[in-house]
Amino acid sequence: MKSFYDVICAGPRKSSDLTDWRARHNTAVTLPITRISTLESSLVYMLRGWYDYARQHEQRFESKIGDDGFLGPAWEEMGDNLRTLLNGDIGRLDGGTVDGFILNTMRENGVDTEHK
Repeated sequence: MKSFYDVICAGPRKSSDLTDWRARHNTAVTLPITRISTLESSLVYMLRGWYDYARQHEQRFESKIGDDGFLGPAWEEMGDNLRTLLNGDIGRLDGGTVDGFILNTMRENGVDTEHK
């Protein structure tokens, strides 16, 4: 499994990216603003913890978190709730990129996302 930063950061800047949203998003992930007026850092830390939990579960138990009948549903629900938080203050993060990151992480960890 790739590192958190490898999978949540947007790809390289494209010439059509006039607003430079990719750079803002990637900076928010790697250097989140921590002052009280934004929730950006809190969301980044929650996303990273959720992602790392799945990685560590797979390393420890040699099975995907989505295959765990007890912990899997709780982890999936956390992912669903993180998606809901994207409707709030997300600072410089790109909501579509983060939403895709959450759904891709779920799929890679054995969760059916077809109806999400």
